[in-house]
Amino acid sequence: MSSNTPASTAVDRFQDRIPASLYEIAWQYSLFDWYDAATSEALDWDLAPEHLAYLTPRAKSGLFGEPDSLITVYADLSDPENPTLGTAETTDGPVEITTLTESDRYRVGHAYPEGKTSSMTDYSITTHKGADAHHLAGLRDDAWGTNNIQDRFTGWAQSEYAETVKEAAAPEDAAILEAMAALGDDDNTMEQLADSFLSLVDSEEDELEALITVRVKLPGEDSYKFPAEVPIFNDVMRAKKADRLTSISVEDARGESTGYVSDETEPVTGGSPGLFGMFGKKQREHFADLDTEGESAWRNRPLSFDVAAAVSVAGSVFDDFFRGLGNSRRLYVLPYLTTRQSDLDPETFEAFYSEVYKALQGADTGEDGTFDATVSDIFDEIRGEMSDEESLPDALSFDSGTDLEYSNVRVAVVYQVTGNPDRVFFDSLDGVSRAMALTNAHSRATDTAPFCGDGIFHDNPTPDASPLLGRELNLHRYILYGGYFRRTTEPTRSSRNASDTPGAGAADDSRFQPVKTLVTGGKLAATSLLERYIHQLIQEQRQQFDSDDGYIAFPKRSVVEQYAQLRALTDAGLIDTAQTLSFDTNPMDTEYDSRDDRLEQFLDSHAAIEADPERAIFLLGGLVGRITAYQDFEGVSSTLVRRYPVDYLTKQTITEVTKEVLQMNNSYAEADKSRSYRTNSRYTDRLPDLMLSANPDEWSLTEAELQWLYSLGIAYGLSDTNLDEQDDEQAAAPDAN
Repeated sequence: MSSNTPASTAVDRFQDRIPASLYEIAWQYSLFDWYDAATSEALDWDLAPEHLAYLTPRAKSGLFGEPDSLITVYADLSDPENPTLGTAETTDGPVEITTLTESDRYRVGHAYPEGKTSSMTDYSITTHKGADAHHLAGLRDDAWGTNNIQDRFTGWAQSEYAETVKEAAAPEDAAILEAMAALGDDDNTMEQLADSFLSLVDSEEDELEALITVRVKLPGEDSYKFPAEVPIFNDVMRAKKADRLTSISVEDARGESTGYVSDETEPVTGGSPGLFGMFGKKQREHFADLDTEGESAWRNRPLSFDVAAAVSVAGSVFDDFFRGLGNSRRLYVLPYLTTRQSDLDPETFEAFYSEVYKALQGADTGEDGTFDATVSDIFDEIRGEMSDEESLPDALSFDSGTDLEYSNVRVAVVYQVTGNPDRVFFDSLDGVSRAMALTNAHSRATDTAPFCGDGIFHDNPTPDASPLLGRELNLHRYILYGGYFRRTTEPTRSSRNASDTPGAGAADDSRFQPVKTLVTGGKLAATSLLERYIHQLIQEQRQQFDSDDGYIAFPKRSVVEQYAQLRALTDAGLIDTAQTLSFDTNPMDTEYDSRDDRLEQFLDSHAAIEADPERAIFLLGGLVGRITAYQDFEGVSSTLVRRYPVDYLTKQTITEVTKEVLQMNNSYAEADKSRSYRTNSRYTDRLPDLMLSANPDEWSLTEAELQWLYSLGIAYGLSDTNLDEQDDEQAAAPDAN
């Protein structure tokens, strides 16, 4: 290989195509992980990339810094014909018990089996075990007595994998394995080793959890080397791990084929584990005709052995890139480069590694951690590169000064629920583009006439009280984490009273059902979205009925948030309205001659309230909102929003409600000398004719459509104050929530 830097080596191993599956992203992450190791101060010797790819240096990171977490046996192989046990650095015998440090993580050369059982030994000569000292000394003689200081010489060094590697190795390398096996065959030597170990503990019952490893002195060397510094040990580790990919849980899963990721004809295996619990070799139900026996198991999902190794350790790498969402839910956020190897240079590789990969990997995922902020920073950089300048908030219209082209960065997302088994609810190779489009559309929506100048919802409710009503919003993370839809929807009318936590994919998993649709390329069905909007409003209003906080018992803020969200989804082309109302809008002014002018423009600019029935419902809600504001000012406890809440209005009740609301408006005009019959004329002049234009029983509107338009009307009416100064009742009355 002509490369002479770690970055160049990594680029040479990149694929010459844009990733098209999570397996290719796993391969890309294996290169960043290798580069991380190759440039680490803890790796100051040449470790071949094909060996490093098989190691799991952080598999037992919980032992870093723990007392008695590293058991090291010393073997003097300087004369392979006459091998002996060596002398440890901290004791007079051939074994020592010390602390495993993070700087040791590469030298020990640990390769840990995914899903290891208690009797299974690790692929590497370094193995992990938690047991009593009697077991660790190799004195247990049953089948479960594996992973001890003796079977490093008797089991690992004499295994079929060691024999296979020895046959193909150079004589001087083969001699190292032969010397190790010779020590294992010497009963006196093994007894001496066991006695030396037991002399370091108080009793054979002492419990220890540690990595067990062997350091060797090679011919011509003055010092002892760790396993990863001995190439022949790495070869055996690699051979043992490769065999697991062909013979564990499957039979003869090796063949010659085109690699699924490498796209080259080479030896492949179908026996690799899956990613995130998907399509693992034991999950036969995912493959229609999975053959785990005979000569064709490799056809199920042919991966080259290097790629299969990368996939098998991807879980430990990916575990630094998820955000816990509670109830065993995880959202993996996996930025990657959409650059072909032929277009990639070492400088870009290093920039992505430092600015994206390493920044996110090192972010703290705790409650007060930096993971969320780091995700937002990455999303903002991508948004700044990919969006039109006019669609960006002013806060993002800047040059970040980075050398990385964020237009070549995408973010894969995986929503997983851990358990037995793990389940993936959805995954996407591009979790950013549509979330970014929705973010931009939402920022545009909250910068339109209803939210500006004399607009009906300008600072009413106040943007400070809502993550969905401000301007220059950065909502990507909020969308992907599920909060964007969780804030505005409920799956059923009694969701909040449910005692059981909803499972992923269940009916109550409303947080992520719309996110799944969004990031996987679908459109949200407006019919179900409106139903969930209504469920949210009904539950909030019921809670407010039981509250004595002094606010009008109507969830105005939630309605306005839903209104802004509908406008954003429509603008971004992410909602399917084929079976429901259209939520298209036309531009309107931000300054008005009167409240009548403002209402007229609002009606004319919204397709959803263009037809007579829809407009009648909206105006009824508006009148209910105006009268409610007056009642609250006058101290009337039984306001109209309490008498006619959101879920009261149906096709069967709307005529009755309209009649009573109009009568009440007239009654207040008669009783209050400061009011006139024309006080709410912008509503009352239009409402009767519209309501009588057709029998409500013949309307094509669904109940959810009817109730949501009614709610929007109430929110409008509660906010419909004088353009110059507030009405008396609005100035004194507490706002709706």
